[in-house]
Amino acid sequence: MKEKHAIFALNHQQLYEIPHSLWQKNCAEKHLLLRYLALPIKETERQLWLAIDDEANLNACEIFAFISHKQIEPVIVASEELKFLLNALSPETTFYEESPELNLEISPDEPEETHLDDPIIQLLDNLFKFCLTENASDIHIEPHKQQLLIRLRIDGVLYPYKSLSSAFSRRVVSRIKLLAKLDISETRRPQDGQFSFTTALADTLDFRVSTLPINEGEKVVLRLQKNKPTQLDFATLGFTEKQGETLRHALTQPQGLILVTGPTGSGKSITLYSALNYLNHPDKHILTAEDPIEIEIEGLIQSQVNHGIGLDFSQLLRTFLRQDPDIIMLGEIRDEESARIALRAAQTGHLVLSTLHTNDALSAVERLNQLGIQDYEIANSLILVVAQRLLRKICPTCGGEGCQTCFQGYKGRTGIYQLLSRRGKSFKKTTACLDYPSLLESAKEKIAQGITNEQEVGRILGEEFL
Repeated sequence: MKEKHAIFALNHQQLYEIPHSLWQKNCAEKHLLLRYLALPIKETERQLWLAIDDEANLNACEIFAFISHKQIEPVIVASEELKFLLNALSPETTFYEESPELNLEISPDEPEETHLDDPIIQLLDNLFKFCLTENASDIHIEPHKQQLLIRLRIDGVLYPYKSLSSAFSRRVVSRIKLLAKLDISETRRPQDGQFSFTTALADTLDFRVSTLPINEGEKVVLRLQKNKPTQLDFATLGFTEKQGETLRHALTQPQGLILVTGPTGSGKSITLYSALNYLNHPDKHILTAEDPIEIEIEGLIQSQVNHGIGLDFSQLLRTFLRQDPDIIMLGEIRDEESARIALRAAQTGHLVLSTLHTNDALSAVERLNQLGIQDYEIANSLILVVAQRLLRKICPTCGGEGCQTCFQGYKGRTGIYQLLSRRGKSFKKTTACLDYPSLLESAKEKIAQGITNEQEVGRILGEEFL
């Protein structure tokens, strides 16, 4: 590590001495600083002074506001001065902060060498703490030739978190694999695992881990799930009052099929869990088949798919029908067999909830047809189809201008929904009620209410929709 020495940044008004600890931190993030042509030169608990050579470099200010979670004070320096400082950075030195709020305890079964990896443990502690605070859903750990890049998905969008020397790649990945009880010696094949721990605030956090061999090592993605029942009403999720009434009416039916549709990451699981919470009463026997179990809810009987022993959705469904259930939740209808068993359950006195990957509500009927389900079978079973997407909400503090409490002017997400419900005692495409012609029409109401904007709708639904 370099010896301590004074390093200065000079603009036309002031001379800044960069603290040694901040310089070390800058060295660890050299590739990120070069990418955005910016350099932190002073910081307090709430503010970060950022040296840039162009006052129009707003992108750098936004990124570092996100990374530091501080108010950015731009300091304009000459281009030559900034280049000199960036060139002086060393990628070999790094810096980690102590973080007592989270503690990843080392198992006695772990190799002795991992007890020496304190900086790695501190790095992951800080990372998980930040994810918890900012409600991140995924962590991407990506080895590159010259750096280890860590990115976070917050409100559906990926943001850079840290860039470290590539020398740390193997140690960081190995630590995560040990936590997830994966084989650290196996680097040529993908692996899946999970781990959980409890924070100082007694929040249980679950991580699903997926590794992928790439040309520079192993890429790791961790999905973060707070293992708490979802106490949300349908209005909070973004359903209109009329849509909430339609969904609650469908959930009170003694039998039938309710489908939630949309691509991965559209919020289908949260809708299903909210519906199960609504249905969760002592007089109901509720069974779920999930892959994986994302949230454990007291009162439900939840089962995990295990493909390794042949326990798939279809096998679990067949077993459920012999367990005297009132309500069945199937994580996903994936093939003809699971579709047929789900419809049979819906026709024989059970309320069945499940998901499909389709773009809108009407496409769900076409998808069932593609899986070999006949129209008369659908007519006797289908009660309701909910198509949905998630949109980022405009930050209420700054109105979308960007501030310390939000990311790019957005904070949190809301759902847009399109409901297709049957009229009468059977479902027919010619008479079914479609509340919105498209998801775009649903989104336009959120725009009119000032909840979101056209740019966000275009990002989710595609520019051609606007």
